[in-house]
Amino acid sequence: MIFAFSRPASLLAPVVLALGLLGSCSKDETPLPAVRENELITSLRLKFVNQASPTDVRLATWKDLDGQGGNPPVIDAITLPANAVYTLTVDAVLNETSTTSEDVTPEIVREATNHLFVYKPTGAPLTVVVTDKDSQGLPFGLQARATTAGAGNGSLRVILRHQVGTKDGTETPGSTDFDTTFPVTIR
Repeated sequence: MIFAFSRPASLLAPVVLALGLLGSCSKDETPLPAVRENELITSLRLKFVNQASPTDVRLATWKDLDGQGGNPPVIDAITLPANAVYTLTVDAVLNETSTTSEDVTPEIVREATNHLFVYKPTGAPLTVVVTDKDSQGLPFGLQARATTAGAGNGSLRVILRHQVGTKDGTETPGSTDFDTTFPVTIR
């Protein structure tokens, strides 16, 4: 039996197209970049050094050893004199979930282009201005200037933003490594 097709090219076209599509489907060998996870942070210590009297050093610590949802964190109050200027430094960022404490500060400094410390005073007569920058010239916030005015009470919210590949000098992009609020008294 002999079959005769009036348009053999039109019948071969779908077969050639299907073979071409199947042949072009291959596994992409390029791995996706690893997504960096947020730092595990259980403790933060702020250090305030009075610029007029460097022996006047104040420390304030936040600790949340069991993480969110467990016991409430232990937060020191920040008490500063009125009309003073302090150098504010993030003195230690720790992961204390194991038997040994891990200081995560060097990692955050190494990855400064992916991190931003944000300071938000509320109510208290306190202003905080970030004074350091990362290698790209964007604010980093490991160091800042804290200036007090008259007496009053309020709070200082400290946030560490994790901004891998998205840092633009603002708080908005990225995710949060930690977010805590210290009570503040200016006397």
